[in-house]
Amino acid sequence: MTRKSFKRFLVSALCCFMGFVMIVSSSPIALADNTKNAQTEKNASDEEYRNQISGLQDEQVKLQEQMNAYKDKINSTKDEKKKAQKLANTIDEKISITEELIAVGKEKIALTNNYITQKNIEIRNKEKDIEDNLQLFRERVRAIYMTGGYSDTTNSIMMLLGSGSVSEFLTRSEYLVRIAEHDQKMLEELRTELKDLDEQKKVLEEEKAALEAEKAELEAEQAELEKDLKEAKNSIHDLNAMQKEYEENFDELSAMSKKIQEEILEIYRSLNSSNTEYVGGEMMWPVPGYSKISSYYGWRFNNTDFHTGIDITGSGVHGAKVVAANTGTVVFTKTCPYNGYAYGYGTYIIVDHGGGISTLYAHLSNITVQKGDIVVMGEQIGNVGNTGWSTGAHLHFEVRTDGSAVNPISYIT
Repeated sequence: MTRKSFKRFLVSALCCFMGFVMIVSSSPIALADNTKNAQTEKNASDEEYRNQISGLQDEQVKLQEQMNAYKDKINSTKDEKKKAQKLANTIDEKISITEELIAVGKEKIALTNNYITQKNIEIRNKEKDIEDNLQLFRERVRAIYMTGGYSDTTNSIMMLLGSGSVSEFLTRSEYLVRIAEHDQKMLEELRTELKDLDEQKKVLEEEKAALEAEKAELEAEQAELEKDLKEAKNSIHDLNAMQKEYEENFDELSAMSKKIQEEILEIYRSLNSSNTEYVGGEMMWPVPGYSKISSYYGWRFNNTDFHTGIDITGSGVHGAKVVAANTGTVVFTKTCPYNGYAYGYGTYIIVDHGGGISTLYAHLSNITVQKGDIVVMGEQIGNVGNTGWSTGAHLHFEVRTDGSAVNPISYIT
């Protein structure tokens, strides 16, 4: 054998060996375990994501039901004035529900963004795997061709090897109808993987777009609610409006006022005021930062209504912190989220300071303490609101001695 013939034989043998190695290494049987493990991990990851998203969607549904109930409650009020009062009073409730909806929406978006990021990594890895398999297949075809395998023409083989992309390669491979059955199976797997990738990309982009739209919608609603809240906070107690309403409905409101005072007195009679002495000292102003008094203690409305406390108000007072005027024990709380003269003091608190002296804080939007709590002077006990018979956000503050109202001015700074 000549040196030249031996060289050709050596190259041919080497190519045959390469072809055999590539056949074994790229065999679907050899790759089956890795593919199965990867698919198992992928399915577990997808299931965890779907479960988390499902849980958040259930939470969204519940919150949306609360929002719908809130809207129904407002819309069920036929009288426009009462509807406006109820809307102003319950705006905090709507804000709270919307904030929760936004928080859940943002959690969904963050979760999905992480999922999309992970999927994009998987897609890139899969694209690399496909490209590697494609290159491996090209090498197989080249090696088999050089060793005399396949009976296609040189032009057909070169056309296949000269493909510039996976899709182009798979399309051109259709023309090589005499490719071995094993290689046909590899091509089908490549086609399937490529199709799955395209579908994954499409689904991920659709999910992301839907979530971004949902986020934008929630943020727009939040901005509108913040505007409503600002207007509600800037609506201060209107004594003239209260007087007008009182005079227009004198008989009804006069009777209602007496009934409310009887109920308050009954509450005080049922309380066991501490036998200790009054804690002493001058009381602290109950609404720090707001000093406007819209209605003082004593007779008002042309001496037709006796006011048992003082009303503290001011621009932006709605939601302002209400503090205990002195150290004491919370002996009574009542929550009433509605607005209107039928609801009297609305949401209010009574704090006992010993020696038969107590303070009352009415028309609150929120209570931050519980009955039985011991509070110290200056500790927050609630927030200014517009509940009960109120024509604007304010705190009705009373000081009582053995249940009887006295002028608070002589007690507070």
